[in-house]
Amino acid sequence: MASHLEKQAEITAEKRVLHPSGRPFLIGSWGPAFITTTRHGLRIAAIGCSSADERDLAQRLADERDIESAARVARSLRGEFHLVVAADGRLRVQGTASGMRRVFYGDAPGVTVASNRADVIAGLLDAPLDEELLAVRLLDSVPHPLGDVPLWRGVHAVPPGFRLDTGPDGSSCTRWWSPPEPRLELDEGAAMLRTELDSAIRARTRAATTVSSDLSGGLDSTAVCALAAAAGATPVALTMPSRDPGDDDLHWAKLAAADLDHAEHVVLAVDRVPLFYSGLLEVTGPVDEPVPTILDQPRQLAGHDEMLARGAELHFTGMGGDHVLWGHPAHALERLTTDPVRALRHIRGYRAHNRWSLRDAFSVISDRRPYGQWLADSADRLTASRAAPHSADVLAWDVPPRLPGWATPDAVAAVRRRMRQAAQSAAPLGKTRAQHNELNVLHHGTRVTRVLHQVAEQGGLPMASPFFDDRVIEACWAVRPEARSSPWQYKPLLKAAMRGVVPATVLGRDTKGEASTDAANGLRENRARIAELWHDSRLARMGLVDADKLVRITLQPSSPELRYAGLDSTLACEIWLRTI
Repeated sequence: MASHLEKQAEITAEKRVLHPSGRPFLIGSWGPAFITTTRHGLRIAAIGCSSADERDLAQRLADERDIESAARVARSLRGEFHLVVAADGRLRVQGTASGMRRVFYGDAPGVTVASNRADVIAGLLDAPLDEELLAVRLLDSVPHPLGDVPLWRGVHAVPPGFRLDTGPDGSSCTRWWSPPEPRLELDEGAAMLRTELDSAIRARTRAATTVSSDLSGGLDSTAVCALAAAAGATPVALTMPSRDPGDDDLHWAKLAAADLDHAEHVVLAVDRVPLFYSGLLEVTGPVDEPVPTILDQPRQLAGHDEMLARGAELHFTGMGGDHVLWGHPAHALERLTTDPVRALRHIRGYRAHNRWSLRDAFSVISDRRPYGQWLADSADRLTASRAAPHSADVLAWDVPPRLPGWATPDAVAAVRRRMRQAAQSAAPLGKTRAQHNELNVLHHGTRVTRVLHQVAEQGGLPMASPFFDDRVIEACWAVRPEARSSPWQYKPLLKAAMRGVVPATVLGRDTKGEASTDAANGLRENRARIAELWHDSRLARMGLVDADKLVRITLQPSSPELRYAGLDSTLACEIWLRTI
């Protein structure tokens, strides 16, 4: 069986690395990588970008005698990479703590195979699609731990922050990373964040002489673009204007670009920026899970052809900033006993900003259910009315998930069953409700971003999202929550970190652009094309959605059922089925 799998893997593989025995160590296609054998026989691969060059890494690892010591050396490096170590019949594979680099595996007679993609394992094992798990992906938000479960039977995921160890006794997953204790004040944390973000960018620009970078006008992309310019990478800054006359992103992007040395600023013509929901049938694949990011593929990759024409070898994004810089409001709940005056002041601020009623806020704050019970109870309310946007549920374990009205009774039953099964053993991701929420937001962010990276790589211009690097995340989360989160300030940690790098006028921005006009116009203009998808729906063939109801709702102007994320989740599943 093992030799059969090897032959299958080699059919499309571009590269192959062997053990001294002649058996395959690595098979596949990859970009930057360091692969070596130590003096004591360890076979080590670091696949991705790291802060050490090949010579330095070889010297650091040359005398390592076992898997544990080699892994410790690798964890001291900055960057984003997979680590694979083999010795004495044992194998260790680990990705990143953030989840940007994942590990999936499956067991066949005589061998365990691991990959960075779930669909690769599914193909090797000829694993069938699990239609119940696909039904779970119709939820407007997929709760932990179901978001980390691959959609094929027999394919397993290593959770972010865990590693896979295989050997004669079988396979096991072990935690190797936990969030840091938040002890730093704002200024000290800002200095650390600036150092780590700069190092993350330099680890990549060392291998790419010309890079491009999003410059949306927002703080996150502006910070990344400015640091790339400071690193001497000669970035091409790309701005996509909005059709919304009230969106001032372009104004701020031009202000930032004027301060960037040796950078070229490219502003796309607005008619070259696709509306949301455009080109759905042109979405390419495959990607290994259905997330709404794939619907934005034409929009997210707009301008990449121009970047390639200008010689760009790598494209930076500010993705991840919203996920790691935003201190979760639930941190205020934890300070009610230690610092009640400030905690109540913050809660009142969040209440006023989000227009929570006192009753709703108190209901969530006083909820003491453990996570497993919350998940089981949420399964009973999958078809209830959705909470208003920015509801007080943000202070709970999660915003309660909901299924769209076009989900069939069979789909609802399947999702309830899976959620109740998961609830029996589900444990929160963190020690507190706030830490659970931050990790949950992080893992959701890396799931959708890594899929976009998969698509971009196939298009010829790989992406980098340095805010998702482990060391950058650690720098953010090492700061005390009350210093980095506030209902009255926008990303105070990043603003403090970027003083002297980003113009002070840009750091003083107190608005945030959004693409609601492009989304509304896109839905209106593409409504008929979307309805056509439902006439030949793969999801309907599986019995998961009511195609007639979907057609009727899609064609109905201002249908209230389309105001929430249910449409995007359903479209993502439908398009994904057509690409795999």
